[in-house]
Amino acid sequence: MFEALLHYTLANEVREAARKLAEGASDADGAAIREVAEDWFASQTERMRAVLEGALGAAARECFQAFADTFTAAESAGDAAYLRRLVTDLGAQPPLADYPALRRWAMEQWLSEPLASGARLLSEMQTWAEVRARDPNAPALDAWLERGARPPAAPRRPVNSLAAAEARSPAWDDSTPAPSGALEAFAQRRRERRALALEQAQAGMQQMAAERQAFEQEAAARKLAQAQADAEAMKAQAQKLAAVEEEAMKQRENSWGNRIKRIVGGTVSAAVGAFTGGIGAEAGRRAASEIFR
Repeated sequence: MFEALLHYTLANEVREAARKLAEGASDADGAAIREVAEDWFASQTERMRAVLEGALGAAARECFQAFADTFTAAESAGDAAYLRRLVTDLGAQPPLADYPALRRWAMEQWLSEPLASGARLLSEMQTWAEVRARDPNAPALDAWLERGARPPAAPRRPVNSLAAAEARSPAWDDSTPAPSGALEAFAQRRRERRALALEQAQAGMQQMAAERQAFEQEAAARKLAQAQADAEAMKAQAQKLAAVEEEAMKQRENSWGNRIKRIVGGTVSAAVGAFTGGIGAEAGRRAASEIFR
């Protein structure tokens, strides 16, 4: 539960920092930054929820909220007795003297991966926002972030629906012997002609439908291929721009990482933004509602 609480603090701080980056961008770019940040935050809370439910079952939300309420209230009051009990329960070595030391110890134990991921994401978004400010025609944020992804597979050739439809058409069978009697034979021939005409009409409609379907599939395949080519061109441009900015991104990543460490590894008063401004029950309620939404 303590790990989840710190993980939530970290994830929320990354989201808040991204929101501030979005404020300095255009409306469209700001919306893209906020969307990516929300997606990242949601992926982190899904991991927290899975861990908590795996450990605590159906009581996970209630137990976590109660722990968050108790911990934040104890930390705010500087409750030394609670700190000693928690340090003992966590098996922290050597014994930790204060709450910031406990936070820093826990971050090193559990949160190196989300810390690195969040710092890298903020660095990427900050660099992209500055590139877009200089060049509005620079690639969109999705292409920028996906520039290292594997290229999509080439679209499959559409099947020949017309040939398939014709292959399924029933063959005309004229081997049925004519009934006796002139009038009956005449009536039978009329029925056969009507059946043949109906079948031919149905076959014609099937052929038209198959031709239309084949045309639409061909058009869709062309559009897909063009979209993939455009996406690859955008990713290539993003790679070229990012290569130029790589050193700056590394510096920003280190800066973001240090900032997040200071906030998550600090005290409650230092982490007001990360805890959404809540102390005690308010912090626990908000964290629980977002992790278990």
